[in-house]
Amino acid sequence: MSSGQAITNLIIILIVFYFAAFFVAAEFAIVSVRKSAIESALENEEGNQRKLKLALKMVTNMNEYLSTTQVGISTTGIILGWIGADTLTKILTDVLGFMPINHATTVAISAVLGVVILTYLEVVVTEIVPKNISIDMPLKVMMFIVTPLHYFHVAFYPFVWLLNASASGIVRLVGLKPAGEGQDVLSQSEILSISRNAVTGGAIDKDDFVYMQRAFEFNDKVAKDIMVDRTSLEVVDITDTVHDVIEKYLHKKYTRYPVVANNDKDKILGYVYIYDMIRQAQVDDTVRVSKLMRTIITVPEVTPIQKLLQSMVQKQTPIVVVLDEYGGTSGIVTDRDIYEELFGTVRDEADDVIQEDIVDNHDGTYRVSGKTTLYDFQRFFDFYTNDFQEAESVTIAGYLLENYKVELGTVITLGDFDIKVTDFSRNYIEWMEVSPHQDTEVKTES
Repeated sequence: MSSGQAITNLIIILIVFYFAAFFVAAEFAIVSVRKSAIESALENEEGNQRKLKLALKMVTNMNEYLSTTQVGISTTGIILGWIGADTLTKILTDVLGFMPINHATTVAISAVLGVVILTYLEVVVTEIVPKNISIDMPLKVMMFIVTPLHYFHVAFYPFVWLLNASASGIVRLVGLKPAGEGQDVLSQSEILSISRNAVTGGAIDKDDFVYMQRAFEFNDKVAKDIMVDRTSLEVVDITDTVHDVIEKYLHKKYTRYPVVANNDKDKILGYVYIYDMIRQAQVDDTVRVSKLMRTIITVPEVTPIQKLLQSMVQKQTPIVVVLDEYGGTSGIVTDRDIYEELFGTVRDEADDVIQEDIVDNHDGTYRVSGKTTLYDFQRFFDFYTNDFQEAESVTIAGYLLENYKVELGTVITLGDFDIKVTDFSRNYIEWMEVSPHQDTEVKTES
């Protein structure tokens, strides 16, 4: 091979290297760039609008344009294999000609070295480097490749169409459905996983992620998950006076109380508001609460809390009674219970005396109230079991009493946790201690 021919071939190889790297960069840019990032740039009029619209078209019709990049990658690969190996072999044969070995051996060694060098350069220069650049800054690379790739797509379109049609036909033959275009639908878990990575990378604030997580959980909950169960329910009797209610308020600090008949929590007639009581007390505090009782609505335990909130807004009531499957009172839900599911626990001046349901002992164990709901227990300890989902009980104490023989000091293992009963009276678990089972790590909600 003449020196002029060798130089020409090397120039062709360098040009083919460039195009191979271009098509690989284009492929990974199309796959990596977020459609939402392009839409945001278009909406905010950032950058070249024509290029952005073309990029959006490519991402939306991803299969078509990925086929174009595959055609380009395959074509450049064939050219490199055809010209590159032969050129490098002949150049290396001339370079190694000074070695004291016969010509046939020199050609064989040169052929092997030529393939190794060409493969190394092809993998590094045309695969790994453009791939890493595209993954690191997909939108910038997309803006660089979008116009030339569009013209390549137009030029190769008949061949690309044939490739896509053939591939779809083969996929259907094996009983599968061809991948849809522009139908990237993410599940809740995938969205949360992406958002969690965004928090780690600093693109999303941690508080924003927490609100997003709570919003998704919000749609999965029902009234039973967030209610104040009947064992914790403070009520007043229909025969009580305004003075009695104010006295109860001074001790319990709740601003609303369900009104019952005969002190029976299954016979809730309405509710009273402490503001009404105080206003009436200025006139006459011997009036019975029946005169100031407000209407209360009822809902089944399985009512989604999103629907529950809508009902409370429509009925203009801040409190509802939750009924079990037999029509008995299971608990109550207030507007505050719902808001706290989205925004977390909000403490006011009266809450200073209220004890937390889950207390960190700072020694790897937690003090847990028996009144903690199964849902709150699962969420705090990142512990999930189908048994909780199927349980009739609402609280952790109810679940343990329902399924185990319990007495003071009993230790029950649930999944990765040991639960020790530390306060047991009148056949009810008041408090328990939760610790990791053996050396299991505990992840808790922050």
